[in-house]
Amino acid sequence: MLSPYTVLDLTDDKGELAGMMLGDLGANVIKVEPPQGSSSRRMGPFLEDAPEPERSLQYFAFNRNKRGITLDLSAEAGRRALIALAEKADFVIESAPPGRMAGLGVGFDTLRQANPRIVYVAITAYGQDGPHADFPASDLTLAAMGGPMSLQGVPDRAPVRLSVPQVWLHASAEAVVGALTAHALMIRTGEAQFVDVSAQTAMVWTMLQGMVAHAIQGFDFNRGGSTIQLGSVTVRLVHECADGYVVIFPIGGALAKLVQWCVQDGLVTEDWIDAEDWPTYHFKVLQGQPVSHSLDEVLDAVGRYVRHKSKSTLLEQSIREGVTMAPVSTIEELARFRQLEERGYWLAAPLPDGQEVLVPGIFARLSEAPMSVRRWPPTLGEHNQEVLGGMLGLSIQEIATAAGSV
Repeated sequence: MLSPYTVLDLTDDKGELAGMMLGDLGANVIKVEPPQGSSSRRMGPFLEDAPEPERSLQYFAFNRNKRGITLDLSAEAGRRALIALAEKADFVIESAPPGRMAGLGVGFDTLRQANPRIVYVAITAYGQDGPHADFPASDLTLAAMGGPMSLQGVPDRAPVRLSVPQVWLHASAEAVVGALTAHALMIRTGEAQFVDVSAQTAMVWTMLQGMVAHAIQGFDFNRGGSTIQLGSVTVRLVHECADGYVVIFPIGGALAKLVQWCVQDGLVTEDWIDAEDWPTYHFKVLQGQPVSHSLDEVLDAVGRYVRHKSKSTLLEQSIREGVTMAPVSTIEELARFRQLEERGYWLAAPLPDGQEVLVPGIFARLSEAPMSVRRWPPTLGEHNQEVLGGMLGLSIQEIATAAGSV
């Protein structure tokens, strides 16, 4: 899909997913690392028996479909090589602190002089300018400043962090959207484009309808733990089952089915089936109308129904009969999830220590322009000769000088 285009990926651990997504979409992505390697190479977990620069599974996870070179941007030769590459590229993506690349003499203004059609994408914590631009930032603080952490946890305690670090992953995905949107504008105008990606702003988008709650209802959503607040009614969503937990939203047609299942298992009497118009039961509860069985009774029956059944049994039954129900899966269970297996989601990847393992696959399956993994993550400086020599015509000595290996 993006095979005509070249991307210079100068990101570290705060943006590498962006280049990988563009690479998955077919772009020619050149990963540009400092001589000591990307910061992600020093992030765990680590392989025990791999060469030192290649031990990081963090780096391996987010750098496929890229060629890799090293450039010493603190030296004139490295900066000249980057500018020469930018002349031949369509996109530049970086995740340096605000103003750092411009301070080195390789920022947007310099690169658009070299290439007036370049799309330059900068990923930072709070954007290039503004009152928070230079604030210290981490995954934890950005998740808090972005808003979604305010909804994590139970209401009578302090909020809790999001599960695994994901702020920079969301920022990277937004960077891809921004890059492609800016490229469409560049095609119309013929002018270089600058895309300013704020990780904090990207996290605001993850709140979904929470972003507009106050404007619509006059107050923000509050932390509810494993419950959801519907007007004045609190509904429990997470129920314990035989081997963990399942999420059930007992309203509408799903509730009608759940009541039938409870009757079939002898958990409630048969007269429950006709005691209510179950698909509209939740409307009566929300409106405070009289009901034959209270919401607590209904939730108790649902809880007793799932308590002695496995997650897989409940999932298969819910899919078969059209009930919205989801298992709370562990990583191990996701790795064995039947749908992912049958759709061929997992890919066999050769790790740098010689192992072959299953890893997450392509993020979308397209019929007209299928995506694939064309290459696994590059070793440090693996393509210096191919890119700096082949694309720029540098000599072996010039390559070594630009790459910072002399």
